[in-house]
Amino acid sequence: MELHIFKETDPILREDTRKVEDFDMETQTFIDNMVETMRNNKGVGLAAPQVGKSTKILMCEFESLEEDKKDGFPLTIVCNPEIIEKSKTSSKMVEGCLSFPGMELVVERPKSIAMKGKDRYGDNIEIEASGLYAKVLQHEFDHLNSTLLIDHLREMKVIFFGGGEFGTNTLELLNKDLQYKIEKIYTTKQISLVRGKREDKNPIVKIAKKHKLGYEAVPNLKNPKIVEEINKIKPDLGVVVDFGVIIPEKVFSIPKYGVLNIHPSLLPKFRGSSPIQSTILAGEKKTGVSIIKIDQGVDSGDLLSQTIVKLKGTETYPILKEYLKEVGATLLLNSIPYYISGEMIPEKQDHEKATTTTMFQKKDGEVSKNTPILEVDRKARALNPWPGVFTYVENKRIKILSTHISSEGKLVIDRVQPEGKKEMTYAEYLNGRGKELTFKE
Repeated sequence: MELHIFKETDPILREDTRKVEDFDMETQTFIDNMVETMRNNKGVGLAAPQVGKSTKILMCEFESLEEDKKDGFPLTIVCNPEIIEKSKTSSKMVEGCLSFPGMELVVERPKSIAMKGKDRYGDNIEIEASGLYAKVLQHEFDHLNSTLLIDHLREMKVIFFGGGEFGTNTLELLNKDLQYKIEKIYTTKQISLVRGKREDKNPIVKIAKKHKLGYEAVPNLKNPKIVEEINKIKPDLGVVVDFGVIIPEKVFSIPKYGVLNIHPSLLPKFRGSSPIQSTILAGEKKTGVSIIKIDQGVDSGDLLSQTIVKLKGTETYPILKEYLKEVGATLLLNSIPYYISGEMIPEKQDHEKATTTTMFQKKDGEVSKNTPILEVDRKARALNPWPGVFTYVENKRIKILSTHISSEGKLVIDRVQPEGKKEMTYAEYLNGRGKELTFKE
């Protein structure tokens, strides 16, 4: 029978546990139920307090997916456990917990231990464990001593660099996660006049104000005072997303673990300032997000992780950008603990396969009757809202706002905006005696 797993702040997780005195049928049934609960919830370990019983029973099990089975260990059940020896050397590893779903913390523990206790039938046992096996046993042993995963929380100092909408999800998630303390945000100035009043249009600043986070809008990071300030903070990590400003080595070398960047492409492909638009224009079948540790080059840093996203060929720039923004933020937050613990080692990009992108200009959006229909459709999906797609009819500009390719492979124009008029459907444009727009088949 599967048992209820108690979560987070439930008082039973902090109660003192008592030794197992009777190894009777009731105890055997409870242990069987614990095993079923652990396996059904895809856990690698479980302790009795987690399922509502303040008694000294722990268990663990892990079947390694690797061929050499080096990290795997069999079902282990220990009653009344005691750790009788710990190695002098320790290592960091990312740990999760069934009582704290979704939480992953970097925890430092001895690399190996020796544990004694009794098996499920009351016979004396002694276990020598190292690596993951030792980590899981120690984790479950903590539960029997009222120590929880959250007690191992070690706050990391973070510097955030960002100015665009693509970084908003990341900033929100970093601020929400108890593992990170955002010491300072460096952003860009985005002031505009609205009805005669100066208004800050920077989405990062809005989040900083909402959460009362310290921020500074800067034109660049060349000011020695910025370097001095970051040195005083002594950050553990830097995060840069959609910043638009070069981060010099004298800045990215300060954080203990460097500066990580979210880039919306499968690097080394589409480095530079317009990866999402360039992906759509190239008719790619897939894209994704890459997490890199920045260096002196442009998106050339070592790769930590990537997520692949399949494309249908109908995606528009705003929709794909919004989706990759969420994917990137989640990937970064999932990657940081494994990077910090040393379980995720950055790998060099294959620079010979690198491609680069550039900033688009207004002229890049122009199409004509000689432009292939696939190119028109891709531009309409990739270059709206900027620089926009347009053509000329009798010397008057017509913006092509949205299109799609029909099942017959024909270009279908959905919405347009003739010069000096409001946005309208293509049918409304034709009904208003507009000249038909034709392109190369």
